Amino acid sequence: MENPNFEISAMNEKINRLEKTQVIKNYYLVLGGGKIGTDFLHYARKNKFPFVLVIDRDETVPASDEADIKTEVELVNLLKNKASEPSPNKVFKSPRVSGAIKREDEGESEKEGREPEIYFCKMDLKHIPFLLSHGIPEYIIPAVPCHAVAYMLSDLLKFPLEPAKNENPEKIEDKSQKGSSPVTELIIGPENQRLMAFFEKLAASFPADVIAGRYPEHGMLFFSYAREGEICPDGCPGPRDRCPTFGRIKPNTITEYARKLRQSLPGWVFESHQMKPGTGGLKGKELKQNLIEIFEFVRAFKENKSGERFENPEDRAFFIATTCTCHGVLNLFYVL
Repeated sequence: MENPNFEISAMNEKINRLEKTQVIKNYYLVLGGGKIGTDFLHYARKNKFPFVLVIDRDETVPASDEADIKTEVELVNLLKNKASEPSPNKVFKSPRVSGAIKREDEGESEKEGREPEIYFCKMDLKHIPFLLSHGIPEYIIPAVPCHAVAYMLSDLLKFPLEPAKNENPEKIEDKSQKGSSPVTELIIGPENQRLMAFFEKLAASFPADVIAGRYPEHGMLFFSYAREGEICPDGCPGPRDRCPTFGRIKPNTITEYARKLRQSLPGWVFESHQMKPGTGGLKGKELKQNLIEIFEFVRAFKENKSGERFENPEDRAFFIATTCTCHGVLNLFYVL
């Protein structure tokens, strides 16, 4: 069993390390090199995004054929160089209304004179903490068939300390795996009436017509303004007040509904901002802030200054949600 004082000290060190980690402007990290990831790569190249990195555990995915392939060691050197560059005055923004990323105050001649750097590296999601330790992207584009943030959370909470010189992902991973994650998913069996009641109360916080699926056995809720059998077009601009495809009014966005849940349960919403019609990305600065707050939340339980006893998992529960205006997914976790 871990020494509580050691755990708290390690948590403080990780918070300090994360606070000091730079968010690198004009760095786009794409998680997955399949159809969605490759489509974004095309968009990034067309619009001359300065620095794009696509990772996938499968080195044969389509994106690997359209990017400069780098080894993990080469990638580390690239990120170190990128982090050392002076912060640019002109950065890409993602205006949701237009559904396109534009560069502030940039003339066409300047845009044409700059070639984008687009790279691919064979790497699994479990290596995300290693990547983030060398600099947090301005945007992270999830293009994988899972709730990426929830999937990575346990590893993200093992956020590595300052990497040693020339330390590779395997060594970082070996270090992090020696300690267990301070949180785990809240899995609810049908026989546990108390936790089932907790889950149903949580689900009742959302309008029934936006709940697309409920899976207490995985501690998950899915949300959508689309109904069963309806398929949203790839290029939908996702306006906040209505669904243009199916003609529905949105009293609130899914992101707004999820944020309201924080009034009754601790949780963090990772908003997916529209990068282009049909594709969303997480802002690095928001990811960083959310991770710091989650670390602080976990640390508060470990410190337990109030002396309260939290014997039931639901008393230590929190949620992680990734949402946009139209859709979302939520996972339940609890502090061990």
